[in-house]
Amino acid sequence: MSDSFSQALNLAYFFLKFRLRTEKEIVKYLERKKNNFTPEIIEKVVTQLKEQGYVDDEKFIKLFVTQRNKLKPKSAFALSRELQQLGVDRDLIDAFFEQNPEDETNLAFLALQKKQQTFSRLDPKTRFKKAISFLLRRGFSYEIAKKTYYLIWNSLDNINTTTRK
Repeated sequence: MSDSFSQALNLAYFFLKFRLRTEKEIVKYLERKKNNFTPEIIEKVVTQLKEQGYVDDEKFIKLFVTQRNKLKPKSAFALSRELQQLGVDRDLIDAFFEQNPEDETNLAFLALQKKQQTFSRLDPKTRFKKAISFLLRRGFSYEIAKKTYYLIWNSLDNINTTTRK
């Protein structure tokens, strides 16, 4: 093993220490380093990391989508765009979402539910605008955003009217 290879491998291990990375993130990281690693060395490092199971874009997609939907639910479209920006191959992303279809309405419901208390203080017209805008920024279609809004606030309004009587 050359000194340059082991140095690049150690840098890659350090980079992977904090979270899983895509293959492209590893390549970009090593290219940015001032050590001037050759493309051959970078390729060898990535190959070794793949063989050891440290770099697996399919596993990365699954973990990324799961974590993102727990913390900050977004539409499949928004998630696929984020994954592309991280350097994941478009075909892998498409294959993942075909095998694991997401219930967009449920994700929108979860996202809006987190903002429910904040938006419920607003007058209905402003609440509608802000809730719809929030969901659109998360990548949901207008139809799903509108449906989710009425799902949450119609049930909330029904509860409020029955408790006032």
